[in-house]
Amino acid sequence: MKWLSNFLKTNHRLGFRVVKTGIAVTLCVVISTFLKLDQPFFTVIAAVMTMGKSIDASIKSGRNKIFGVLIGAVIGYAFVSLSPANAGLCGVGIILTLYLCHFFRLNGAATLSSFVFAAVLFQLGTPLTGAVNCFIGILIAIIVNLVIMPPNYAEEIKKSYDQLCGLVDESMGNAAAIQQIDTGAVEAGIQKLSYNVKMYITQAKFLRWNDDEVFKMSCKISTYKMILDELKAVEVMELTENTAQPGSELYTVYHYHMDRMKKLLEHAREDGTK
Repeated sequence: MKWLSNFLKTNHRLGFRVVKTGIAVTLCVVISTFLKLDQPFFTVIAAVMTMGKSIDASIKSGRNKIFGVLIGAVIGYAFVSLSPANAGLCGVGIILTLYLCHFFRLNGAATLSSFVFAAVLFQLGTPLTGAVNCFIGILIAIIVNLVIMPPNYAEEIKKSYDQLCGLVDESMGNAAAIQQIDTGAVEAGIQKLSYNVKMYITQAKFLRWNDDEVFKMSCKISTYKMILDELKAVEVMELTENTAQPGSELYTVYHYHMDRMKKLLEHAREDGTK
């Protein structure tokens, strides 16, 4: 069982998005069966393609996919009326479908739109059946993402900010003790915090309730980036206890960067936060 323990400690664990996708797919099949809908795989595929990393991403993706489904269904209906399963029309139809999705800036809708077109052309279902099933799948994915384990990016921002503060404190302590500095970890911490702030901002307004607190922490990112630059400057100096002697040029440069780091850190935490 050692391999299982190692597996669970890695980044290969099931994420909430994967679990919610499975729940959405199950609901798609159950609802399709209850409503006696033909071709439930349309519903399943639409749900899988709509489930996003965030609620707002799912809503935007779902909106685009709805229009994409309409485009694919309409073009598929027009082409199947001319010649069902025609190879040449299939190629032309896919080109037209992809172009219209690009023209109307329906990001993320091209694949599902093309699938609906092909399904209609090869008579795997009527345009109305395909569209209705896809709409249901899209709606289920959005509802599941909204109701079940919704992502809390405000909490993630707090966690990543606290982690970044700890990494900075550790690195500055190592720099003061003339020990090895892990600037890579600090840089990764800044990137993680920036990503979580970005994901929070993309959420719809009604999903955000910590704007003031998030704004304060996001404003500190630029300061921590400057601290990272100072840490990198000290890191490349390759100091030792013998080389950093008072009065030497290296000693002066070293203390310049250390003093600047301390001032930047004081500025970042002047409101009483870490």
